[in-house]
Amino acid sequence: MTEDDYVELAQRINRGDLMIGLLPLSATDTLVAGLSAAGRAGSARAWRELGLAYLGTDGDRLPPAPWSPQLPFDDPADHPRGRALRSFAESAALGDRDGALLFAQCCREASVPAQEAARALLRPHARQDPAAGYQYGLLQQWLGNPGGAIEHHLRAAGQGDADAAFELYVLFSTGTGVERDDAEAARWLRAAAELGQPRALYNMGAAHATGNGAALDPALALSYYERAAQAGNARAAATLGVMHLMGGEVPRDERRAAEWLDRAEDMGHPVDEWLAQLGLQRP
Repeated sequence: MTEDDYVELAQRINRGDLMIGLLPLSATDTLVAGLSAAGRAGSARAWRELGLAYLGTDGDRLPPAPWSPQLPFDDPADHPRGRALRSFAESAALGDRDGALLFAQCCREASVPAQEAARALLRPHARQDPAAGYQYGLLQQWLGNPGGAIEHHLRAAGQGDADAAFELYVLFSTGTGVERDDAEAARWLRAAAELGQPRALYNMGAAHATGNGAALDPALALSYYERAAQAGNARAAATLGVMHLMGGEVPRDERRAAEWLDRAEDMGHPVDEWLAQLGLQRP
């Protein structure tokens, strides 16, 4: 089997082919042996794909891989996330930007040494790569240095990273690591929304829906909610469903309400529980 074959096998396992019996249980051993061998031969992609497999549908069925004996952290490798962390670290150690980014993203609940290792691995990429710069800023926050995160978020946002712009909104609105500045927070919220950040789009919709922090404008609120839902914000889709269910600022339309509520549920929003809290019935 080639490396591409092993990557395809990983994708099949992540789709659930192992769970429904389309693949034998031995496929897990085959996958780990094949990708780790390719990784030890110098393929950053192989280590990266193995890490993603550990985080996938049946990642808990995959056996451990022969990672480097000396990694710069000691987080346990007895669960899928710990094994993914090690695989991404191997990829990042080969100079792979995507591996370094995935390793850093996996470090939110990891140990301080792991977060420090992630910061070191991201450092070569952080200045020129906005996604890496944003993640580097998050690592600074997780390591208790929110003030040190500001410059990285500012650079990344200036390079067009929507998540960095939204993070600046959060930091300026809460006064975390920087002096609180509501005007600056509002500027970054609008910038993040213009860049298509889903939470920013939702917050702009809420601001225009309530008149809190922006001009009261139901039509503009509806537009922002729709953009947020299209960008994957489940709460925005649920809100649109309720707006069409109740009527008022938008025409009452049970069919449209049902469509948005179904979409919100597909994205993981607890629709029925939320409607019960509002005293509404699902159309």
